Amino acid sequence: MFKQTIFRSLLLFATIAAGSSCRTAMQTDKVEYAFAEGYDNRKLVLTIPKGYESETHFRDDAGVLVRTFHYKNGAEFFIACKDKELSPVISVERTEATTQELKKSVGEEGTGKNANGTSWRRSLRDCFIVGYDFVDPREAKAFDEAIQSLKVRRS
Repeated sequence: MFKQTIFRSLLLFATIAAGSSCRTAMQTDKVEYAFAEGYDNRKLVLTIPKGYESETHFRDDAGVLVRTFHYKNGAEFFIACKDKELSPVISVERTEATTQELKKSVGEEGTGKNANGTSWRRSLRDCFIVGYDFVDPREAKAFDEAIQSLKVRRS
């Protein structure tokens, strides 16, 4: 009986620890993903503001891919690129035409305020538009730092 109680306690502890580690991994503040540009394989790396609750991926008819991180207070942080093909990895093209399609889909570069007083920003970095919407102005610095953290590396 005593051994069974210890075993159950250890099993419960292991389950709690595993659940906690999954939650921590879900709330990571670093994003990395591979893409191709021409014949070169690259990797986008950036730090996102902590505390996001969910993540969505959307691809429109023009091939614009948008990865959005959603926060409890309504803020959103996103990364967008124009995709030529999805197989085997995202393949991007750095041209004026693709940049215009990106801007048409997610908005022009710049910074501003929404009617409700929240902040927005769009920044063209390499062949990506990175930005945020509906951010409390007191939290905008963390979101601006996330945009500045974007790096594209060779894989």
